[in-house]
Amino acid sequence: MRILTPLLLAASLAALAAPALAQQRVGPDGTNANGPITIFKNMAPESGGLVVRVDGHEVDHLRSAVYDDITTTVSRGTNTLTVSWTHPIQRLNFKVAFAPTRNNFRNVLVVQANSANDPSLSQPGSKTLTFRIPG
Repeated sequence: MRILTPLLLAASLAALAAPALAQQRVGPDGTNANGPITIFKNMAPESGGLVVRVDGHEVDHLRSAVYDDITTTVSRGTNTLTVSWTHPIQRLNFKVAFAPTRNNFRNVLVVQANSANDPSLSQPGSKTLTFRIPG
C-alpha cells in the first residue's frame, strides 16, 4: 500500500500534465493554436486575374475556397485589404476573422459584392478596404 499511493499520485500528475504538453507553445511570431490568430477566408473559388493583398502581401489559394493564416501579415490596429482584377468578375466573397483566444473568431471584415449590384466589377479595377485588429 505504501508503494501504491506514490504511484497513484505520480499517475494522476502525469494525466493532468498530458493535456498541457499537447498544446502548442507560443512561437517567436506570437501565434499558436490558442490565439491570437487572424485568418483570411476565401468563401468561393476565384478566377485567374484576381489578386488579394493584405497590408501589401499577396494572399494565396484564391482558386479554391480556403482559409489562410494571415496572423504574421497583419498588425494590431488598422490594416488594409486590396482586391484587384484584370477582367470583369461576377462576385467578391471574402472574410477576415480574428480570434483573441482559441475558437473565438469574430469577423473584422466581410467583402460581399456581385456585378448585379456593383457595376465596378464589370470592368478591370480594384477596391481597397480597411479593417481593425483589436488590441
